[in-house]
Amino acid sequence: MQIRRFRASDMRQAIRKVRDAVGPDAVILSNQRLPTGEIEIVAALDYDGSLPSNMASKRTVSAPSVASKNMQNPDADYLERIEKAKQEASWSQKRDAAAESTTVQFEMPPLSDDDSQDPKVEEALSIHNNDNAKQLKEMEKELQSVRSILENRQQERNEADSKIDSIELKMRQKMAALGLSDSVVSKLINDIDLNGREDDWNRLLAQLAGYIPIRSGVSALSGCVAFMGPTGVGKTTSIGKIAAQYVLKHGSSGVVLITTDTYRIAAHEQLRTFGRILNVPVEVVNEYSDLNDVLAKYVEYSLVLIDTAGMNPRDSNLERQLLMMKRTKGDVKKLLVLPCTSQRQVLKTVVDVYSQVQLDGCILSKLDESASLGEAISVVVEEGLPVVYIADGQRIPDDIEPARAHNLISRTVYTAEHYSQLYGSLKYGS
Repeated sequence: MQIRRFRASDMRQAIRKVRDAVGPDAVILSNQRLPTGEIEIVAALDYDGSLPSNMASKRTVSAPSVASKNMQNPDADYLERIEKAKQEASWSQKRDAAAESTTVQFEMPPLSDDDSQDPKVEEALSIHNNDNAKQLKEMEKELQSVRSILENRQQERNEADSKIDSIELKMRQKMAALGLSDSVVSKLINDIDLNGREDDWNRLLAQLAGYIPIRSGVSALSGCVAFMGPTGVGKTTSIGKIAAQYVLKHGSSGVVLITTDTYRIAAHEQLRTFGRILNVPVEVVNEYSDLNDVLAKYVEYSLVLIDTAGMNPRDSNLERQLLMMKRTKGDVKKLLVLPCTSQRQVLKTVVDVYSQVQLDGCILSKLDESASLGEAISVVVEEGLPVVYIADGQRIPDDIEPARAHNLISRTVYTAEHYSQLYGSLKYGS
């Protein structure tokens, strides 16, 4: 058995090619429409009755029976074969609904020039359009379109996320350069929608200013105020500045200075010097006197400033100082003096230790000596400790002022930029 394939632009030409090349004894095994639009017919010559396994079930008319019927009644046999060919094509189309072509196998009847034009033959041998196949193609196109849209959106989202990540990384680096802690930086990033515009940095700084707890200096320092903190942080100097400002504005009649520092030699001499200059009384609380008795003596004074002994947070004598402040009677405001020159963990430890006496606020000192203010700002933000005053020098009474959040942030940025340039010039020798 010889198998040959024939291609033509339409069914009529394909059948004519089969007839001209093989003759009327050829058996058409299958036909299909190619992606190019052409018709392909597979025909067998010298057909011996054997078919491939996938075609064996399709053949229903054998050569001997056809030959016998042709001899008995050619016209009836012709019409019967045409009808069976139609049924065969219809059955094959239903069985293979997802395929693009319909395979029809039947023996090729004797053809004449007019037979190729017979509409019955054309209908039997033509490839029927498969609605299901068209629907599958349309669904595939729609799925491809949806997939393309989703991929484009995912790509846009990835690009946007990448851009946001780049902007966020840049802002984190700039805030870390200010000395801010990771927790404060993360809180800022979460509270601000970064959009890559020039105002991102300004909005972050404004938000940071909003985090800083501020308490008015004038209202906070009326009455009795105690200044606490480690040694050398500027407690006595801050008292001298505030007392001098009050005397210049209201006179010296309502001010008194009190010190509890009897641990250092001549520790109270600096405060006595301030008293002589400002013409205000100075009282020393020692082991022979009680702080409450001294406060009762000056209960009518409008401003009473208490200077406590500076001690290391791990000093055992600190407990005695804290206990004395806890036992004070009346409304005594307690301010913690925090030096901006200290490390963040040191400042945090100081706040934790002195919080035993219920602090009312703090004074940030030594701003002029610090290379970064972010550490101190991070501590007051994380601890929720209000800032009352900021001190930035030794001049009395000039180098102290009520705290303002935006001014403090501006000072923080300026300090970071100034020391960054100074460090760069020292590093590269420029």
